[in-house]
Amino acid sequence: MPAPLTFEALAITFFVGTAASAWLTRAPIHRRHRVARLSLLAAAAVVVASFVLPIAARLWLAHAYLVAGYHLPALLVQWDPGSRIPDPESFEAWLIRADERCFSDPFPLPAWAAAALELSYLFCYLLVPAAFVFVWTRSTVGAAGHFWTTVLLAGFACYGLLPWLVSPPPRARLSESSDSSRIRHLNLLILERVSHGFNTFPSGHVAVSVAAALEVLSLSTSAGLVALTLALAIAAGAVAGRYHYVIDVVVGGAVGVAAWLLT
Repeated sequence: MPAPLTFEALAITFFVGTAASAWLTRAPIHRRHRVARLSLLAAAAVVVASFVLPIAARLWLAHAYLVAGYHLPALLVQWDPGSRIPDPESFEAWLIRADERCFSDPFPLPAWAAAALELSYLFCYLLVPAAFVFVWTRSTVGAAGHFWTTVLLAGFACYGLLPWLVSPPPRARLSESSDSSRIRHLNLLILERVSHGFNTFPSGHVAVSVAAALEVLSLSTSAGLVALTLALAIAAGAVAGRYHYVIDVVVGGAVGVAAWLLT
């Protein structure tokens, strides 16, 4: 009889943990109930899928587990979007101070460089699926399952902290220029449609990109170097476009490496 693979067991553990940890947050009671129900439903769906679906479908479903893991903790966040002056003792204020030390004398990027980094950041939505397809088509089912164990571990480690380490992305404190590139407008449009609007610390985009790239590197040096270059470009674009704080990106990269080493 089939049983959950390691990446599915990891997803089940994360969703059950999210349901339990909902009661440790300060979210309104009705929202805690909602997150607990949705998280347990997600865990049950993973269990059912592991017993009734063929292995190929189970591997593709892991994309949905990553997306669900990104959105569920955000439902527990308490945040006043109208407040633009952070409490000096808040987590957001600490991120801002750390960023100001890194950007004490910012160097303005040429328009072409800014556009290139915006394009790089856009690849954060494509790198994980592309890396998975590479591993799935070039190796074994076991390697594809291992890929998802690494990537989900990296992503869940970042997403699960959101209800306690709350901040808006740094771009929320800036006024958008009317002459921003079309690529930036596209990035902002996508974020408006698919993002929950909060800053994840560490950066989940960077963590999963690095983890996925390292999994590709395990199979192919040339393809892995291309994937790692893209992951680093995504990290640079996240900082340059003010999608993340510098420390989000640095720690996110470290989480991606740690997940790969642990698995």
